[in-house]
Amino acid sequence: MNIRERKIELRKEMEAKRASLSPDERKNKQQSIHERMVKLSTERLLGDAHVQNPHPPTVLTYMPIRSEPDVAPFMEWSWQQGIRVLLPKVVTETKTMDLHVVNSYEDLDTGAYGIREPRSDVPVELDLSRISMILVPGLAFDMDFGRLGYGGGYYDRFMQLFAARGLKRPLSVAAAFDLQLIPGVPSSWHDFRVDGLITESKLIFKSELS
Repeated sequence: MNIRERKIELRKEMEAKRASLSPDERKNKQQSIHERMVKLSTERLLGDAHVQNPHPPTVLTYMPIRSEPDVAPFMEWSWQQGIRVLLPKVVTETKTMDLHVVNSYEDLDTGAYGIREPRSDVPVELDLSRISMILVPGLAFDMDFGRLGYGGGYYDRFMQLFAARGLKRPLSVAAAFDLQLIPGVPSSWHDFRVDGLITESKLIFKSELS
């Protein structure tokens, strides 16, 4: 079985595994994940290191779909804290993402794949250097920070833009349930790795970021 076939099989397996959580389990785990995300963001985005920054902290997040951990409360918290929120809008023709500055749920509509995403008339952020942190979706992760996405390659292509533009990539973290952590994610050369993982039981980073 090659890497592509293994990924397809693993996606089905992880979708089913994630969907198996009971409503009560999901609610409790999501609350713990949210609390860890708030703690991390308070330290990294609102801490002393950012006091002198002329630009407000900016986080790129996403609207959860299907059985993903609900990260919408984190977006709401960010609005309350004055953190700028960017949400991606899929451009199917080019297989890329436009990043829109979202200030409330009124800025959203139902877009590609049934995902709630920014309306086309919502302002787009073109300056990638303004992004302070990226919250990345995914189906499975490993302790070497490997990530199994949904197969579209949108985030892999997006992450390559920073190096292409001579920019340092901002901190990228993934919110996931413990059951999404596996021994090893099958990966190819173009698959990026996240910098940190947030689950209901742990918050871990690559050693150089700890």
